[in-house]
Amino acid sequence: MSPSNTHKQPLRFTESEIASQSGFGFTALSLVISIIMGLTVSMFFRHISTQSAQWTNLYSASQAKWASLSGIEYGLFKAELGEADVSGTYSFYNSTIVIDTLEHYVDGGSLPDFLYMVTSRGTSGEAIRDFRVLSKKSLRAIWGDVSIIEGVGNDMTISGTVTIDDSLYIGQNVTVSGGTLGSTVQTHIYRPPGKLVSPATGTNYTSGLHAREWLFNPDFNTVPYDSMIAIAAAITATSGNKINGDKRFRNTSIDLNSYEDSTLYINGKISLQGCTITGGDTTRPAVIVAKKDIIAESRSGVETTISDNVVFIADDDIYLYDATEFGLDWSALTPENRPSTFNMMYGYDYIVIDDDVVAWSSTFSTDDIRVDGSSYGIVYAPDKFTISQSGAYMEGAMFANKFIGATGPGIINRGTLNLNHYFNQDFFKTFDFGVIDNSLLEY
Repeated sequence: MSPSNTHKQPLRFTESEIASQSGFGFTALSLVISIIMGLTVSMFFRHISTQSAQWTNLYSASQAKWASLSGIEYGLFKAELGEADVSGTYSFYNSTIVIDTLEHYVDGGSLPDFLYMVTSRGTSGEAIRDFRVLSKKSLRAIWGDVSIIEGVGNDMTISGTVTIDDSLYIGQNVTVSGGTLGSTVQTHIYRPPGKLVSPATGTNYTSGLHAREWLFNPDFNTVPYDSMIAIAAAITATSGNKINGDKRFRNTSIDLNSYEDSTLYINGKISLQGCTITGGDTTRPAVIVAKKDIIAESRSGVETTISDNVVFIADDDIYLYDATEFGLDWSALTPENRPSTFNMMYGYDYIVIDDDVVAWSSTFSTDDIRVDGSSYGIVYAPDKFTISQSGAYMEGAMFANKFIGATGPGIINRGTLNLNHYFNQDFFKTFDFGVIDNSLLEY
Protein backbone atom coordinates (compact mmCIF):
# COMPACT_ATOMS: atom_id res chain seq x y z
CA MET A 1 0.00 0.00 0.00
CA SER A 2 1.54 3.19 -1.05
CA PRO A 3 2.08 5.86 1.58
CA SER A 4 -0.55 8.55 2.03
CA ASN A 5 -0.06 11.89 0.25
CA THR A 6 0.46 14.40 3.10
CA HIS A 7 0.58 17.48 0.83
CA LYS A 8 -2.70 19.35 0.66
CA GLN A 9 -3.72 20.64 -2.65
CA PRO A 10 -4.23 24.48 -2.75
CA LEU A 11 -7.79 25.72 -2.87
CA ARG A 12 -8.84 26.74 -6.22
CA PHE A 13 -11.74 29.07 -7.00
CA THR A 14 -13.38 29.64 -10.16
CA GLU A 15 -13.56 33.11 -11.62
CA SER A 16 -17.23 33.31 -10.73
CA GLU A 17 -16.50 32.40 -7.14
CA ILE A 18 -13.75 34.98 -6.94
CA ALA A 19 -16.05 37.65 -8.32
CA SER A 20 -18.68 36.65 -5.80
CA GLN A 21 -16.25 36.95 -2.88
CA SER A 22 -14.98 40.35 -4.10
CA GLY A 23 -18.50 41.67 -4.40
CA PHE A 24 -19.30 40.70 -0.85
CA GLY A 25 -16.16 42.39 0.52
CA PHE A 26 -16.83 45.55 -1.41
CA THR A 27 -20.42 45.59 -0.21
CA ALA A 28 -19.36 45.07 3.40
CA LEU A 29 -16.72 47.79 3.12
CA SER A 30 -19.19 50.13 1.52
CA LEU A 31 -21.68 49.40 4.25
CA VAL A 32 -19.12 50.16 6.96
CA ILE A 33 -18.08 53.34 5.20
CA SER A 34 -21.72 54.36 4.79
CA ILE A 35 -22.41 53.71 8.44
CA ILE A 36 -19.36 55.72 9.48
CA MET A 37 -20.23 58.52 7.12
CA GLY A 38 -23.82 58.46 8.28
CA LEU A 39 -22.75 58.67 11.89
CA THR A 40 -20.29 61.43 11.05
CA VAL A 41 -22.89 63.43 9.15
CA SER A 42 -25.44 62.80 11.89
CA MET A 43 -22.98 63.92 14.55
CA PHE A 44 -21.99 66.88 12.40
CA PHE A 45 -25.55 68.02 11.93
CA ARG A 46 -26.33 67.34 15.57
CA HIS A 47 -23.33 69.49 16.49
CA ILE A 48 -24.49 72.17 14.08
CA SER A 49 -28.00 71.93 15.50
CA THR A 50 -26.72 72.09 19.08
CA GLN A 51 -24.38 74.95 18.24
CA SER A 52 -27.22 76.73 16.46
CA ALA A 53 -29.46 76.26 19.48
CA GLN A 54 -26.68 77.55 21.70
CA TRP A 55 -26.21 80.58 19.50
CA THR A 56 -29.96 81.11 19.43
CA ASN A 57 -30.09 80.93 23.21
CA LEU A 58 -27.13 83.29 23.52
CA TYR A 59 -28.72 85.68 21.05
CA SER A 60 -32.07 85.53 22.85
CA ALA A 61 -30.40 86.06 26.22
CA SER A 62 -28.44 88.98 24.82
CA GLN A 63 -31.54 90.50 23.27
CA ALA A 64 -33.44 90.04 26.52
CA LYS A 65 -30.60 91.69 28.44
CA TRP A 66 -30.46 94.75 26.22
CA ALA A 67 -34.23 94.99 26.12
CA SER A 68 -34.23 95.00 29.92
CA LEU A 69 -31.50 97.65 30.11
CA SER A 70 -33.33 99.74 27.53
CA GLY A 71 -36.37 99.39 29.76
CA ILE A 72 -34.31 100.70 32.69
CA GLU A 73 -33.36 103.77 30.66
CA TYR A 74 -36.96 104.29 29.60
CA GLY A 75 -38.12 103.89 33.19
CA LEU A 76 -35.66 106.50 34.42
CA PHE A 77 -36.76 108.83 31.64
CA LYS A 78 -40.40 108.26 32.51
CA ALA A 79 -39.84 108.83 36.20
CA GLU A 80 -37.99 112.09 35.53
CA LEU A 81 -40.87 113.60 33.56
CA GLY A 82 -42.61 114.76 36.72
CA GLU A 83 -46.05 113.50 35.80
CA ALA A 84 -48.83 113.38 38.34
CA ASP A 85 -48.10 109.83 39.40
CA VAL A 86 -45.37 107.97 37.53
CA SER A 87 -45.75 104.81 39.61
CA GLY A 88 -46.98 101.93 37.53
CA THR A 89 -46.16 99.41 34.83
CA TYR A 90 -45.07 100.39 31.33
CA SER A 91 -44.11 98.57 28.13
CA PHE A 92 -41.17 99.55 25.98
CA TYR A 93 -40.07 97.45 23.01
CA ASN A 94 -39.59 93.94 24.49
CA SER A 95 -39.40 95.07 28.09
CA THR A 96 -41.86 95.54 30.91
CA ILE A 97 -40.94 98.32 33.32
CA VAL A 98 -42.22 98.86 36.84
CA ILE A 99 -41.58 102.28 38.40
CA ASP A 100 -41.99 102.42 42.16
CA THR A 101 -41.91 105.90 43.65
CA LEU A 102 -43.63 104.80 46.83
CA GLU A 103 -40.41 104.38 48.82
CA HIS A 104 -40.51 100.56 48.85
CA TYR A 105 -38.11 97.86 47.76
CA VAL A 106 -39.34 94.74 45.98
CA ASP A 107 -39.50 92.95 49.33
CA GLY A 108 -41.52 95.79 50.90
CA GLY A 109 -38.77 97.45 52.91
CA SER A 110 -38.66 101.23 53.08
CA LEU A 111 -36.59 103.18 50.58
CA PRO A 112 -34.63 105.88 52.44
CA ASP A 113 -33.80 109.42 51.37
CA PHE A 114 -36.42 109.66 48.64
CA LEU A 115 -34.96 106.98 46.44
CA TYR A 116 -37.06 105.47 43.74
CA MET A 117 -36.66 102.10 42.09
CA VAL A 118 -37.06 101.10 38.47
CA THR A 119 -37.29 97.42 37.59
CA SER A 120 -37.28 96.09 34.05
CA ARG A 121 -37.93 92.64 32.57
CA GLY A 122 -36.61 92.07 29.07
CA THR A 123 -37.83 89.14 26.99
CA SER A 124 -36.72 87.54 23.72
CA GLY A 125 -38.22 84.22 22.81
CA GLU A 126 -38.08 82.17 25.99
CA ALA A 127 -35.21 84.20 27.46
CA ILE A 128 -35.96 86.53 30.40
CA ARG A 129 -33.58 89.01 32.02
CA ASP A 130 -34.51 91.13 35.06
CA PHE A 131 -32.66 94.27 36.15
CA ARG A 132 -33.36 96.94 38.75
CA VAL A 133 -31.77 100.26 39.61
CA LEU A 134 -32.10 102.79 42.43
CA SER A 135 -31.96 106.52 41.84
CA LYS A 136 -32.29 109.65 43.88
CA LYS A 137 -35.64 111.15 43.05
CA SER A 138 -35.43 114.34 41.12
CA LEU A 139 -37.58 117.22 42.23
CA ARG A 140 -39.65 116.69 39.12
CA ALA A 141 -40.38 113.09 40.05
CA ILE A 142 -41.22 113.92 43.64
CA TRP A 143 -43.35 116.91 42.85
CA GLY A 144 -45.76 115.66 40.27
CA ASP A 145 -48.66 118.07 40.07
CA VAL A 146 -49.23 118.88 43.73
CA SER A 147 -47.69 121.48 46.04
CA ILE A 148 -47.05 120.59 49.67
CA ILE A 149 -47.57 122.33 52.99
CA GLU A 150 -46.72 119.91 55.75
CA GLY A 151 -48.29 122.23 58.32
CA VAL A 152 -45.85 121.22 61.05
CA GLY A 153 -47.28 121.98 64.48
CA ASN A 154 -50.49 123.63 63.29
CA ASP A 155 -53.81 122.72 61.81
CA MET A 156 -54.51 124.93 58.83
CA THR A 157 -57.22 127.47 58.06
CA ILE A 158 -58.01 128.88 54.63
CA SER A 159 -59.82 132.18 55.01
CA GLY A 160 -59.76 135.89 54.25
CA THR A 161 -59.06 137.09 50.71
CA VAL A 162 -56.67 134.38 49.56
CA THR A 163 -57.12 132.88 46.09
CA ILE A 164 -55.92 129.33 45.44
CA ASP A 165 -55.94 127.56 42.09
CA ASP A 166 -55.02 123.93 41.35
CA SER A 167 -53.93 121.14 43.70
CA LEU A 168 -52.43 121.46 47.16
CA TYR A 169 -51.46 118.84 49.75
CA ILE A 170 -51.77 119.88 53.41
CA GLY A 171 -50.51 117.47 56.04
CA GLN A 172 -52.85 118.64 58.83
CA ASN A 173 -56.57 119.18 59.43
CA VAL A 174 -57.86 121.97 57.23
CA THR A 175 -60.78 124.31 57.84
CA VAL A 176 -62.04 126.28 54.85
CA SER A 177 -63.87 129.36 56.15
CA GLY A 178 -63.22 131.86 53.40
CA GLY A 179 -61.06 132.75 50.46
CA THR A 180 -61.60 131.92 46.81
CA LEU A 181 -60.68 128.39 45.81
CA GLY A 182 -60.71 127.34 42.18
CA SER A 183 -61.32 130.73 40.62
CA THR A 184 -59.62 129.67 37.37
CA VAL A 185 -58.75 125.99 37.79
CA GLN A 186 -60.67 123.80 40.22
CA THR A 187 -58.74 123.32 43.43
CA HIS A 188 -58.24 119.93 45.03
CA ILE A 189 -56.99 119.75 48.62
CA TYR A 190 -55.19 116.50 49.34
CA ARG A 191 -54.90 115.24 52.89
CA PRO A 192 -53.12 112.33 54.60
CA PRO A 193 -54.85 109.49 56.50
CA GLY A 194 -56.52 110.57 59.74
CA LYS A 195 -56.78 114.24 58.73
CA LEU A 196 -59.91 116.04 57.55
CA VAL A 197 -60.84 118.93 55.29
CA SER A 198 -63.92 120.75 56.58
CA PRO A 199 -66.12 121.23 54.70
CA ALA A 200 -64.88 118.50 52.38
CA THR A 201 -66.11 120.23 49.24
CA GLY A 202 -67.10 123.70 48.11
CA THR A 203 -68.26 125.52 45.02
CA ASN A 204 -64.98 125.12 43.15
CA TYR A 205 -62.93 122.78 45.29
CA THR A 206 -62.83 119.15 46.32
CA SER A 207 -60.72 117.22 48.80
CA GLY A 208 -59.63 113.69 49.49
CA LEU A 209 -56.90 111.27 50.52
CA HIS A 210 -53.79 111.37 48.36
CA ALA A 211 -53.00 108.11 46.56
CA ARG A 212 -49.55 108.06 48.16
CA GLU A 213 -51.11 108.97 51.52
CA TRP A 214 -48.33 110.89 53.30
CA LEU A 215 -46.21 113.38 51.36
CA PHE A 216 -43.13 115.06 52.74
CA ASN A 217 -40.74 117.73 51.59
CA PRO A 218 -37.65 116.15 50.02
CA ASP A 219 -34.17 116.75 51.33
CA PHE A 220 -32.28 119.44 49.46
CA ASN A 221 -28.59 118.95 48.84
CA THR A 222 -26.99 122.21 50.03
CA VAL A 223 -23.38 121.03 49.67
CA PRO A 224 -22.68 122.75 46.30
CA TYR A 225 -23.94 126.07 47.66
CA ASP A 226 -22.33 125.77 51.08
CA SER A 227 -19.00 124.95 49.44
CA MET A 228 -19.17 128.19 47.42
CA ILE A 229 -19.99 130.14 50.58
CA ALA A 230 -16.90 128.57 52.16
CA ILE A 231 -14.82 129.92 49.29
CA ALA A 232 -16.19 133.42 49.91
CA ALA A 233 -15.54 133.12 53.66
CA ALA A 234 -11.90 132.19 53.05
CA ILE A 235 -11.09 135.31 51.01
CA THR A 236 -8.37 137.43 52.62
CA ALA A 237 -7.55 139.86 49.79
CA THR A 238 -9.42 141.38 46.85
CA SER A 239 -8.26 139.98 43.54
CA GLY A 240 -9.88 138.81 40.30
CA ASN A 241 -13.35 137.47 41.05
CA LYS A 242 -12.87 137.66 44.83
CA ILE A 243 -13.70 140.67 46.99
CA ASN A 244 -12.69 140.88 50.66
CA GLY A 245 -15.21 142.91 52.66
CA ASP A 246 -18.53 144.61 51.91
CA LYS A 247 -19.08 145.88 48.38
CA ARG A 248 -21.57 148.38 46.92
CA PHE A 249 -22.29 148.83 43.22
CA ARG A 250 -24.29 151.90 42.13
CA ASN A 251 -25.83 152.68 38.74
CA THR A 252 -23.56 150.35 36.83
CA SER A 253 -23.78 147.32 34.56
CA ILE A 254 -22.07 144.12 35.65
CA ASP A 255 -21.43 141.32 33.17
CA LEU A 256 -20.70 138.36 35.39
CA ASN A 257 -19.23 136.51 32.40
CA SER A 258 -16.26 138.87 32.69
CA TYR A 259 -15.29 137.14 35.95
CA GLU A 260 -13.58 133.77 36.18
CA ASP A 261 -16.17 130.95 36.01
CA SER A 262 -18.83 133.70 35.63
CA THR A 263 -18.78 133.87 39.44
CA LEU A 264 -18.23 136.77 41.85
CA TYR A 265 -17.31 135.95 45.48
CA ILE A 266 -17.71 138.52 48.29
CA ASN A 267 -16.47 137.94 51.83
CA GLY A 268 -19.07 140.31 53.21
CA LYS A 269 -22.25 142.04 52.04
CA ILE A 270 -22.98 143.11 48.48
CA SER A 271 -25.44 145.90 47.62
CA LEU A 272 -26.70 146.42 44.07
CA GLN A 273 -28.35 149.83 43.66
CA GLY A 274 -29.76 150.81 40.27
CA CYS A 275 -27.63 148.15 38.58
CA THR A 276 -28.03 145.85 35.61
CA ILE A 277 -26.69 142.31 36.12
CA THR A 278 -26.13 140.00 33.15
CA GLY A 279 -24.26 136.79 32.32
CA GLY A 280 -24.66 133.05 32.25
CA ASP A 281 -26.75 130.74 30.11
CA THR A 282 -29.04 127.75 30.64
CA THR A 283 -26.13 125.32 30.98
CA ARG A 284 -23.83 127.52 33.08
CA PRO A 285 -25.52 130.25 35.11
CA ALA A 286 -23.67 133.30 36.39
CA VAL A 287 -23.34 133.43 40.17
CA ILE A 288 -22.95 136.00 42.96
CA VAL A 289 -21.86 134.48 46.29
CA ALA A 290 -21.83 136.52 49.51
CA LYS A 291 -20.74 135.57 53.01
CA LYS A 292 -23.35 138.02 54.36
CA ASP A 293 -26.37 139.66 52.66
CA ILE A 294 -27.23 140.23 49.03
CA ILE A 295 -29.34 143.38 48.58
CA ALA A 296 -30.81 144.50 45.26
CA GLU A 297 -32.75 147.77 45.18
CA SER A 298 -33.44 150.90 43.14
CA ARG A 299 -31.45 154.12 43.39
CA SER A 300 -32.85 157.53 42.48
CA GLY A 301 -35.68 155.93 40.55
CA VAL A 302 -33.43 153.53 38.65
CA GLU A 303 -34.37 149.94 39.40
CA THR A 304 -32.00 147.01 39.62
CA THR A 305 -32.55 144.33 37.01
CA ILE A 306 -31.07 140.87 36.96
CA SER A 307 -31.18 138.95 33.69
CA ASP A 308 -32.04 135.29 33.20
CA ASN A 309 -29.60 132.54 34.20
CA VAL A 310 -28.28 134.24 37.33
CA VAL A 311 -27.93 132.66 40.79
CA PHE A 312 -27.70 134.48 44.13
CA ILE A 313 -26.12 132.55 47.03
CA ALA A 314 -25.96 134.16 50.48
CA ASP A 315 -24.89 132.86 53.86
CA ASP A 316 -27.33 135.34 55.42
CA ASP A 317 -30.27 137.19 53.82
CA ILE A 318 -31.33 138.06 50.29
CA TYR A 319 -33.44 141.20 49.94
CA LEU A 320 -35.10 142.30 46.71
CA TYR A 321 -36.53 145.81 47.16
CA ASP A 322 -38.01 148.68 45.17
CA ALA A 323 -39.27 147.31 41.86
CA THR A 324 -36.26 145.04 41.40
CA GLU A 325 -36.63 142.49 38.60
CA PHE A 326 -34.97 139.13 39.10
CA GLY A 327 -35.07 137.36 35.73
CA LEU A 328 -36.86 138.52 32.61
CA ASP A 329 -40.64 138.79 32.69
CA TRP A 330 -42.16 135.96 30.63
CA SER A 331 -45.70 136.29 31.97
CA ALA A 332 -47.02 137.25 28.54
CA LEU A 333 -46.41 133.66 27.45
CA THR A 334 -48.41 130.71 28.74
CA PRO A 335 -46.42 128.71 31.31
CA GLU A 336 -45.85 125.73 29.02
CA ASN A 337 -44.41 128.01 26.31
CA ARG A 338 -41.95 129.96 28.43
CA PRO A 339 -38.26 129.59 27.57
CA SER A 340 -35.71 127.52 29.41
CA THR A 341 -33.87 129.62 31.99
CA PHE A 342 -32.00 128.98 35.21
CA ASN A 343 -32.62 131.58 37.90
CA MET A 344 -32.13 130.78 41.54
CA MET A 345 -31.81 132.27 45.02
CA TYR A 346 -30.31 130.34 47.92
CA GLY A 347 -30.30 132.05 51.30
CA TYR A 348 -29.34 130.67 54.66
CA ASP A 349 -31.67 133.04 56.49
CA TYR A 350 -34.42 135.27 55.04
CA ILE A 351 -35.31 135.76 51.42
CA VAL A 352 -37.57 138.78 51.00
CA ILE A 353 -39.39 139.53 47.74
CA ASP A 354 -40.77 142.96 48.53
CA ASP A 355 -43.68 145.01 47.13
CA ASP A 356 -43.39 145.74 43.40
CA VAL A 357 -40.64 143.15 42.98
CA VAL A 358 -41.00 140.47 40.32
CA ALA A 359 -38.81 137.39 40.80
CA TRP A 360 -38.53 134.48 38.37
CA SER A 361 -36.60 132.01 40.43
CA SER A 362 -36.22 128.73 42.18
CA THR A 363 -36.13 130.15 45.69
CA PHE A 364 -34.67 128.27 48.67
CA SER A 365 -34.21 129.45 52.25
CA THR A 366 -33.50 127.43 55.37
CA ASP A 367 -35.40 129.97 57.48
CA ASP A 368 -38.16 132.06 55.90
CA ILE A 369 -39.26 133.05 52.41
CA ARG A 370 -41.45 136.16 52.44
CA VAL A 371 -43.35 137.08 49.29
CA ASP A 372 -45.01 140.49 49.27
CA GLY A 373 -44.46 141.07 45.56
CA SER A 374 -44.60 138.46 42.76
CA SER A 375 -42.77 135.14 42.66
CA TYR A 376 -42.76 132.85 39.61
CA GLY A 377 -41.19 129.41 39.81
CA ILE A 378 -40.43 127.15 42.74
CA VAL A 379 -40.60 128.15 46.37
CA TYR A 380 -38.82 125.69 48.66
CA ALA A 381 -39.19 126.55 52.33
CA PRO A 382 -38.14 123.72 54.67
CA ASP A 383 -39.02 126.02 57.57
CA LYS A 384 -41.47 128.87 56.80
CA PHE A 385 -43.20 130.40 53.81
CA THR A 386 -44.89 133.74 54.52
CA ILE A 387 -47.53 135.55 52.47
CA SER A 388 -49.17 138.35 54.42
CA GLN A 389 -50.05 140.99 51.80
CA SER A 390 -53.22 141.00 49.72
CA GLY A 391 -51.27 141.93 46.58
CA ALA A 392 -48.75 139.08 46.92
CA TYR A 393 -48.67 136.67 43.98
CA MET A 394 -47.04 133.27 43.75
CA GLU A 395 -47.17 131.21 40.54
CA GLY A 396 -45.63 127.79 40.03
CA ALA A 397 -45.16 125.25 42.79
CA MET A 398 -44.10 125.18 46.43
CA PHE A 399 -42.81 123.06 49.26
CA ALA A 400 -43.19 124.41 52.79
CA ASN A 401 -43.12 123.01 56.30
CA LYS A 402 -45.07 125.92 57.79
CA PHE A 403 -47.24 128.56 56.17
CA ILE A 404 -47.48 131.99 57.80
CA GLY A 405 -50.38 134.28 56.88
CA ALA A 406 -51.35 137.81 57.78
CA THR A 407 -52.50 136.80 61.26
CA GLY A 408 -49.97 134.12 62.12
CA PRO A 409 -48.92 130.52 61.44
CA GLY A 410 -51.34 128.01 60.00
CA ILE A 411 -53.42 130.74 58.33
CA ILE A 412 -53.67 131.04 54.54
CA ASN A 413 -55.60 134.28 54.16
CA ARG A 414 -53.84 136.71 51.81
CA GLY A 415 -52.50 136.87 48.28
CA THR A 416 -52.84 134.55 45.28
CA LEU A 417 -51.43 131.04 44.98
CA ASN A 418 -51.57 130.03 41.32
CA LEU A 419 -50.23 126.51 41.70
CA ASN A 420 -50.02 125.56 38.04
CA HIS A 421 -46.85 123.53 38.69
CA TYR A 422 -45.11 124.60 35.54
CA PHE A 423 -41.49 125.19 36.28
CA ASN A 424 -38.27 125.02 34.36
CA GLN A 425 -36.80 121.56 34.14
CA ASP A 426 -33.34 122.89 34.94
CA PHE A 427 -34.44 124.35 38.29
CA PHE A 428 -32.96 122.75 41.39
CA LYS A 429 -30.64 120.42 39.54
CA THR A 430 -29.13 119.23 42.80
CA PHE A 431 -32.30 117.30 43.49
CA ASP A 432 -31.46 115.03 40.60
CA PHE A 433 -28.68 112.68 41.63
CA GLY A 434 -29.26 110.18 38.83
CA VAL A 435 -28.50 106.51 39.35
CA ILE A 436 -27.13 105.53 42.75
CA ASP A 437 -23.64 104.04 42.47
CA ASN A 438 -23.53 100.21 42.26
CA SER A 439 -27.32 99.91 42.44
CA LEU A 440 -27.81 98.40 38.98
CA LEU A 441 -28.10 94.66 39.42
CA GLU A 442 -29.63 91.61 37.83
CA TYR A 443 -31.90 89.57 40.03
